[in-house]
Amino acid sequence: MADAIIAGLGAAISFAALHVVHDNVLAAQDLSCLCPPLGAVAVLLFCLPGAPASQPKAVIGGHIVAGLVGYAVVQSGQQLAYNYGEAIAVALTITLMTLFKVVHPPAGAYAFLYVNKGMGWKGIFAPGLVGAIVLVAVQKFLNNFVKPMLTSGSSKKKES
Repeated sequence: MADAIIAGLGAAISFAALHVVHDNVLAAQDLSCLCPPLGAVAVLLFCLPGAPASQPKAVIGGHIVAGLVGYAVVQSGQQLAYNYGEAIAVALTITLMTLFKVVHPPAGAYAFLYVNKGMGWKGIFAPGLVGAIVLVAVQKFLNNFVKPMLTSGSSKKKES
């Protein structure tokens, strides 16, 4: 029960942090760090923190790959990319994430979103990568500082 509550609180705090970064840092530059794939990132980070796809290298690396692939597909201007761009972007993202050992499923969704929305070069960084970095930072903070405080009382009770 405690893990479920901590996971939910972690997601809530993470999305509050995303809104703070969006409102106070990025909005003035016409950028955002809010996009649907970040909901799936939060599920991985807070419900499955030990999974390979939840590790910072995978989360951040996957979003770098997805952003670069999405940008390349959008910029190609080819008819094939126009008609099947989302499929091409997702397939290339999966291939490259596997090759570089940074598999992170929400990054595949970000590649799809990138092409579907026809994002420009700023999309390499925001919303996906910046949002992923914020979520990882909050997760690391909560796991290293907050969670031990919340669970220390329960471990003492078990020892008694």
